Order: sequence, then C-alpha cells, then structure tokens
Amino acid sequence: MGVMEVKEKNGRFMRTDASMPLQVLKFGGTSMRTRTTRKAVIAHIKTQREKAKLVVVVSAMGRFRDPYATDTLLSLGSLKMRKKEQASLVSIGEQLSALTLCAELLEEGISACTLSFLEAGIISDQHYDYAQVKYMDPSGILKALEQFGVVVVGGFIAIDEEMEVTTLGRGGSDYSAVLFADMLGLKEAIIYTDVNGVYVEDPKQQKNARKYEYLSYGSMLALHSRVLHDRCVVYARDHHIRIYVKGTFSKEEGTWIGS
Repeated sequence: MGVMEVKEKNGRFMRTDASMPLQVLKFGGTSMRTRTTRKAVIAHIKTQREKAKLVVVVSAMGRFRDPYATDTLLSLGSLKMRKKEQASLVSIGEQLSALTLCAELLEEGISACTLSFLEAGIISDQHYDYAQVKYMDPSGILKALEQFGVVVVGGFIAIDEEMEVTTLGRGGSDYSAVLFADMLGLKEAIIYTDVNGVYVEDPKQQKNARKYEYLSYGSMLALHSRVLHDRCVVYARDHHIRIYVKGTFSKEEGTWIGS
C-alpha cells in the first residue's frame, strides 16, 4: 500500500487516498477506568479491527476521585494557576489513558501506537479551557496508520500554533471523535459509553427505560442529554457525520444519530 497523501483545500488538509478502510472509535472515562473495564474496550477494538484500521479516541480514566480523572487532576492544581497551566495539567489524564491502552493492545498482539497532541493534528486558538479549532492536519495520523493497525489518541485536547496545550471544553472527547472522523473524510463515528444508547428515560433510574433506535441531530439536541455533549452533535450535524452511541459493556444495539 502506498503512502497516503494530504492536500490543502479551502484552508483544510484532507485525505487524497480513501482506499484504506478507517473507523473512529471513542471510549469514555468509565470504559477506561480499570484494567478490567479496558478488557471490554479491547474486545470492541479487536472486533472493529477486522473491518478497518482504527483511530481510537480515549478520555482520562475514571471519574472524580479516581487518581487520573480530569476533575481529580484539576483538584491537584490551584485556582491561581493560569488557564494555560491548567490545560497542561489536565492533559496528563488523556496522555496516560492513551499510553495505557496502547500498552495493553500491544500485550494482546495488536499493532498499535499513540500520538502526541501535535501529531494528532487538531490545531486550535489560544482559549485554553474552551478552544476553537482553527484547522486540522491528518498527516500525522495517516503516517502512523501506514505502519500500525490502531492509533490511540487522547481526546479533549488540542494544541495551538505556539505548540501549547489547549482543551476543547467539557465533553471534549466526544467532540474530538467527530473532529477526527471529519479530518479523515469519514461519515460516521462510534462512541462507546456506560449506557447502551440514548433513552427516553434514565436507564440508571428506571429499569425498563425505552431506548431510541434513531434520533435526528435536532431531536438529540432537544433532549439536552448527558450522553453526548451538544458541541459534538452540532459539529456532526454541520459536517454530516453520523454517530452511533453504544454501550461498552453490552452486546445490545445502540442508537444512531443522524439526519
């Protein structure tokens, strides 16, 4: 397989060779929490790897009070820190999560690597706590995919043109997933979470909660659901990227979100 090229079009870098099947998967903090939960993550990666090469986007491991979760890392800092320093602090969680999963994939005999935030190619402005994306360059990811079957990247984080770390705001890893899909010219992304899709009622509160099989972007936004951040859904809508929300720990079908 020849080296894939990228070209700039209307200020954006785009793939010029779409012959390689690619898929973007995203796993949240609950899925990444422990070695046991990551076994389910790896099982999904093995299944999807049979169909395509993968870009796997990960959140920091766990929730608040878990040692490497975003809020835990923030609690180690100080309100007197500049937003620039806070962004660097919380980025440690995604970096550690990506490196840990990569190591475990290698142990399973899966060809995998991680990329730095610069290599991942999401370039933003200097709003360190809620950055706006300026442009994306897939060349680092495409180069890695020439050699490896799985590229693991931290979500939630971008980098500015001064090579400083920025963050994409709450829910930023979901947003990262659709950004990577768009960067690679894909029209869908799979987002794995701790619930088995999007529900009419809260499945954690109601045992027989009803699940949507499909939702339009507008209907999803109207729900104000915590399953996906609005910024992710809006970007997917505006760039015609379908999202499949599926449970990490279940074989049940999930929910499609699209036009």
